[in-house]
Amino acid sequence: MLNVSEAEWDLRQDLAAAFHMAVACHLHESIANHFSAVLPDGQHFLVNPFGLHFSEITASNLIVCDFDGKVIRGDGEPAASAHHIHAPIHRLVPRARVLLHTHQPYATALTMIEGGRLEWALHTACRFYGRVAYDTDYDGVALSDSVGERMAAILGDAEVLFLGNHGVMTAASTVAQAFDDLYFLERVAQAQLLAMSSGRPLVQLAPELIRQAALQMRHERFDLGYIERHFAAQKRLLDAAGGLYRR
Repeated sequence: MLNVSEAEWDLRQDLAAAFHMAVACHLHESIANHFSAVLPDGQHFLVNPFGLHFSEITASNLIVCDFDGKVIRGDGEPAASAHHIHAPIHRLVPRARVLLHTHQPYATALTMIEGGRLEWALHTACRFYGRVAYDTDYDGVALSDSVGERMAAILGDAEVLFLGNHGVMTAASTVAQAFDDLYFLERVAQAQLLAMSSGRPLVQLAPELIRQAALQMRHERFDLGYIERHFAAQKRLLDAAGGLYRR
């Protein structure tokens, strides 16, 4: 165990677990993509070092960067795109303490479709109502802070950001909430694309019903503890497989 506070160690374990959950749920792209979480000091964030496969990430090998992307502690450097996406968003959107960015297949496929959006045609989709933003200005690999700054402005008060022709990102106050959104976003996108592949029109839910279901699901997620129980269940699966993430 590193010589860090208990709060930092707990955060490290949660973030490391999220990488392994992404592998188990087929949301990853090997050494590509990046997850980050702001440390309790509010001035630095954890992120994966470039070159490690998601399945190799542990609580100990996460690195610490400041909001300018400079490495403060740990071995290695973040991927350039991690530097230029995560640091500006953490700096400009303080509520986004955790950012999970992936190119997961089904959600990313929606970003490739002209006018691709989440459709309110599925029960599970309603959990995202009023929480999604879309960045349609793909301009290549993120090699400048201006990319993260643009994403931060578009994210605004949303908690899910679709990146046109690119991938997706979830933003939350905890790792558990960010992963819960990432997981169900993929499930919703998968079901939507399967339905769309039939060539038949989607049956859209009535606006009042969408709003009702969204409120009910918020009650489940926060008041009834669904988010934490989901994350704990995923952790149990990782622990049963050896719990590498905890090292």
